[in-house]
Amino acid sequence: MTAADLQEYVGVIDRMKSSLNSADFDQVFSLLTSDLPKSKQFLLKMELKRMAQPCSYFIDLRGHVDGDVKPYDYMGKTHYMDDNAIKVFEAGLKQYGSYTLGLYEEVLNTENNFRVMHRKQTEDRVRNALQNDGTFTNQQAEAEPELPPQYARVIHFGQYTSRRDERMHFSIDVEVELDGKRFQASTSDLSVSGCKLKLQQAAKTDAGKLVKLHFTGLEQEFMLGLEQGVAYKIVEVSQQGANQYLRLQRQQNENEQQFAEFLQKFINGNKRRYKVNLDNVSQSLLSKGYEQFYVPRINALPVFIAVRNGQPIPICALTTDYNKAIWQYFLDEQHQAVFISICHARRLKHLLQQNSVEKSTILYSFTHAVKGKLFFYSATHEELDASEQLKALFLGFGASKPSWRVFQLNLQRSSAAQAETPLTVPVQGNIKPPPPLSSLVKQFIQDVRYIVSFTDITGNESTFWYQSYPVDQQQLKLLAQFGHKKLTNTPPCEAVAVQYVNLRSESRYLYKTAVTVKTSADSTELSGHSRDFSSKGLQLETTLPVRFSKGDILLLNLPEMQKISSKYQLSALPYEVMAVSKSRTIMNLRAVEGDQPHVGRLFFQQLIQNNRAKLTQAEESPKYPGLSTALRNLYMNAQSHFALYVHRKGIRYEINTLAKGSAGNSLHQLLAIQSKDEQQLDLSLILQNNAISLHFAQQLKQMKRFDSPKAFELYVVISRNAETEQPELHCHYDYEFMSEQAKQQYVLSALQTNVLFCYKLLLSRTGRPDTDFIAPELSYISAYAIHKAKQLEEELWSVAGVIDAIDISAEIPWRFGAQAELSQQHYARQQALLAQLKQPVS
Repeated sequence: MTAADLQEYVGVIDRMKSSLNSADFDQVFSLLTSDLPKSKQFLLKMELKRMAQPCSYFIDLRGHVDGDVKPYDYMGKTHYMDDNAIKVFEAGLKQYGSYTLGLYEEVLNTENNFRVMHRKQTEDRVRNALQNDGTFTNQQAEAEPELPPQYARVIHFGQYTSRRDERMHFSIDVEVELDGKRFQASTSDLSVSGCKLKLQQAAKTDAGKLVKLHFTGLEQEFMLGLEQGVAYKIVEVSQQGANQYLRLQRQQNENEQQFAEFLQKFINGNKRRYKVNLDNVSQSLLSKGYEQFYVPRINALPVFIAVRNGQPIPICALTTDYNKAIWQYFLDEQHQAVFISICHARRLKHLLQQNSVEKSTILYSFTHAVKGKLFFYSATHEELDASEQLKALFLGFGASKPSWRVFQLNLQRSSAAQAETPLTVPVQGNIKPPPPLSSLVKQFIQDVRYIVSFTDITGNESTFWYQSYPVDQQQLKLLAQFGHKKLTNTPPCEAVAVQYVNLRSESRYLYKTAVTVKTSADSTELSGHSRDFSSKGLQLETTLPVRFSKGDILLLNLPEMQKISSKYQLSALPYEVMAVSKSRTIMNLRAVEGDQPHVGRLFFQQLIQNNRAKLTQAEESPKYPGLSTALRNLYMNAQSHFALYVHRKGIRYEINTLAKGSAGNSLHQLLAIQSKDEQQLDLSLILQNNAISLHFAQQLKQMKRFDSPKAFELYVVISRNAETEQPELHCHYDYEFMSEQAKQQYVLSALQTNVLFCYKLLLSRTGRPDTDFIAPELSYISAYAIHKAKQLEEELWSVAGVIDAIDISAEIPWRFGAQAELSQQHYARQQALLAQLKQPVS
């Protein structure tokens, strides 16, 4: 596709298409471009030569155009195009003379291509929004097509239903004795400890009341001797259609022990005749499965705060491959974490006093190095809001430094009691209950009361805007109040890595041997040594920092290994850089395979095979076994993040599942505006204009499992319908704006009269599910319904990506330079709307 800076010369390009390979090309080109500058002539000629290059790409428009796609053979290759694309292709062959790159791009940009249609729609929507100065009229709402709701299935993190015994789908007649009256009912499921009743006629009763059941149906077949009935307590009263249901819990006493034994034998003897109720186990399996996709990819760094002698003490953080950079950022020159200075008592107290469900703020931070020591400066949104002068000084000066970071901080209450892994399946046979926490872990976390989550929301574009704040160099000394003093005795704060399935294709082995490295373009050699290796790669540590980056190809020599091998030539071995440490001295390398087998891979394969018993595997043993699982449970029971899951169905991608924490966040509330039901969340707003297939799916196709998340920003504007007074939602993504200035104009206009929410969406690619983590649930379900177990397992295997949504609404006004009064007024409207959404529907 022609670059944007050449779009004004598209007429010249069209005229020259038929002359691309002709002898008079230069003469015609000179005539048509004689009035253009030499630089533009050069760019146009390069563009025309690019378009004239022969193309061998297959064209496959299935699922990409609004039309019927059919096979089309050309030069021995089968393309898939609709009638419109075929016309463009055949006309282009006459114009270009052959199948070229320019023709390929034209076929992919026909008017009925969903991507082209989406781009034009979004440009029109943004243009209309800007022309309306951030306000939305009834006429505009009528012009926008009403989207059908796309209700998502909601997975609740950290909420498992514990079952001591099995429930069986079993219908039998019973008599219910309630308040001296008897009425007929029937069971819909039955267990030793309780049952669920189906009532034909509604009864006036509430949870907590005691009733007596007379099992008239069972007594016709068995001598139970229960003339006085069995005592139960009503746990829940629900209505489903025309029927009322009562969930009951059997009351324990000595007289019913014989009945309990009878029920246990009866259920065990009839498992194969009647279905065992698997609903709760299935729900627990899905919750754990989706959690295990999310937890290793959390972008927030959870820091666990213990309260000792009345003071908050950060004791550890739960780290992943995605949040390690945050942990490393808050390490000083002695590699000690400084969270005790960042999460001081005054800040935590201010967060706890917030009226909102989410206790959150924005933290701005930078560092300053003096005489080999690293000093941290940080300020929250509220601390800077007290003074416009200090706000501009801190933001403007801080954003000019390479260490500038913007974090979203979330504070959640926690308790050590939530660290135990709950029982999700009845204990029987080979299924054992999860092991309890060790006394060592219990002692370590016994004082944990809070979790502070740090999410890095810094961006290159946002830093540019913060740098525009004026800085008075004479006032820089005022920033000293935001500096954190060095502590003489800093309590230790440890990094605890998330334990999850090992997705490495093979084991790594610890081994140190000399390595020299250079690139094909540079003859300078660097010395280093291996830290560990596998047949497909190795970890290399160099004596000096390197300038290599991910994707670079290096040539390795193994001089010491060469002495023990005459079969393999261990020099100039090509390896690709996969990751570089923050110190720039440690690299993860992967063997680059070519037409011939990689010599290094063959050598290491033989080395491992012949010396497996002598080699030491590179596996990290945790300091406190079980601590990672305990912290994971604490975090999942407390966090309120919003997660979307991308499923791959054949060649298509779809989003129909989302997850929420214990309380949810503002985006959960906004998606429930239309349904007025927290369990009916409508995704049509954020998936409009094929966002899933045109942006999220395209990114996922290009991503690998270890790649950093791809970031999007979502802007949701809530206005009031002038006639109905009902809130109306309008959504835009950052990629819909033509420039940062257009985005700024849109945001400032929306802040004037409407309510604006902003979210950073972080898209990560997932790996395979950790089946060991869900093995108890999967095994239990398979014993009774193998088809259901396979269906649930297939669902988890189809997960291709996860989107973590972070609320950055508080940061956006300051980023784009909104006045203090405007920001405060907008914040008040925002909180009023959220408070209104919390109120129950009358």
